[in-house]
Amino acid sequence: MSVIRPSVCGVGSEPTADRSSESAVLDAWSLLGLPGPIAPATFLTSPRAAQYRLIVAILAERQTTSLTGVGYDELGALLQQQLPQESVLELMDDLNLDDRLAQLVTWGTCEAWQEPANTEADFLRNRFRYQLTEAGAELHRLSVRLESEPGLGSTAALMAPGSLAERLEATLAALDIPDTEVAAAAFAQVQTTLENMASSASTWQSKLAAALGGAPDVAKVTRLLETILAYIEAWGSGVDAYSARIAAALPALDRLPAETWRSLALARLGADAPTHAVDAAVAELGVVRERLELWFSGTDPQAQRLRRQIRDAVAPVLRSHRTLLAVGGTISRRAELLKLAGALEAASDDADAWRMWAGATGLYSARHLQMAAPAIERPALTSIWDAPPVSVSRRLRLQGHRALTGRASRLPDTSAARAEARRRAAATRADLARAEDSLAARSGTHLSQWTPLDAAEADLFLRLVSAARNHRDDDGTMTGQSADGRWRLVLRPVFPCTFAVLTTPEGRLYLDDALAEITR
Repeated sequence: MSVIRPSVCGVGSEPTADRSSESAVLDAWSLLGLPGPIAPATFLTSPRAAQYRLIVAILAERQTTSLTGVGYDELGALLQQQLPQESVLELMDDLNLDDRLAQLVTWGTCEAWQEPANTEADFLRNRFRYQLTEAGAELHRLSVRLESEPGLGSTAALMAPGSLAERLEATLAALDIPDTEVAAAAFAQVQTTLENMASSASTWQSKLAAALGGAPDVAKVTRLLETILAYIEAWGSGVDAYSARIAAALPALDRLPAETWRSLALARLGADAPTHAVDAAVAELGVVRERLELWFSGTDPQAQRLRRQIRDAVAPVLRSHRTLLAVGGTISRRAELLKLAGALEAASDDADAWRMWAGATGLYSARHLQMAAPAIERPALTSIWDAPPVSVSRRLRLQGHRALTGRASRLPDTSAARAEARRRAAATRADLARAEDSLAARSGTHLSQWTPLDAAEADLFLRLVSAARNHRDDDGTMTGQSADGRWRLVLRPVFPCTFAVLTTPEGRLYLDDALAEITR
């Protein structure tokens, strides 16, 4: 009878590398307490990964209907159903199911046990049952998620900022009554919403990092653009608008006594919960409070750092997009070529069409110089590097590229264009002077108090802010100068951190509120 030894690799099992040469290094590194190899994940990188992953996928699917594992005979039948029927026998022979299952058990991806034998026939069949371990099931779900078409993340993140602000305020309002049950339910929603939001943000950061690395291609540019748009939908209209409300509620959470947090934990677990479970729940609630402060409080919260990362990714996506357009031929002279093709079709004869083509492209016929060249004994077998040089006169070297016949082309009349350029330059200077005076009048006020900016004011202010963000002091003060060195901007942070909304002709600009000093 066929017997499988779950803990020992069979004849056809995966080869095991000899690690004796690495033992000294591994012993030293093991003292650091760092994570090592994950043996259950080996089935994903094995040369027979397709076979192993098919077995794991079947076992994972069976977990949705049965928690008692899959028998050996049943697993073989399920495998045959997944394979092409015209070659199922050849594929099953090549699969060598006994060795594949033994190897999965050795790696810790699966576990196996024998069913009890109740009849004499049971002793003549394979009675092993197989089940995925926790690590194997989680690794299978992770691999499926990585290989699936990645989208923009959960749409629940779009509602996360507003929900966080409302649930935090509801928690504090319920504790004032006090109503611990309602407060615990509201804070539970805060916890799940924050986890969802943090997960979406982590996904965006990983997508940004992957899309910004290496040479640009269509997939990377598309992914980067989708990530930026997803951030704008969630953060541009959410976190920036609700961060002030969330940050305002955090000091009240910090002032809550330890008894209140213990009451919230008891509301979750029940009054008869053991002490160690209550202590673990209180610690869990403390972690949520710390994560809220990390995201929305302090001089440099995580929400602001993520916004800066997204902002800095806009320029690379534009450069990559333009590069792909140029390489792919989207940026072309198609219109000029079509116009030239129409002119060639309308030419009176071939000679006229050729002159028109040569004039547009510069592809004139070759012109050979009639010069006395030294005689070469074997011209067909002599390289140009070995042949004696030809004497070229100085006049030909200097003026050979000039045409000696015909008349010079007329210079284009650009007087109207120059006049229009002078008019636009004067208007730009006037707008800039007016914008400088207007911004100087706003010096000494907070950004949150500013009235709407026009186009010239917004452009000058953004250039000053771009220069200032590269010079940040330890206390958060940012200082920058204009490109001509005539104006100096100093932004002094406001505590507690709040946000200012500046209205411009092209939309709203969200910034950290600060005291602005604009001097000449």
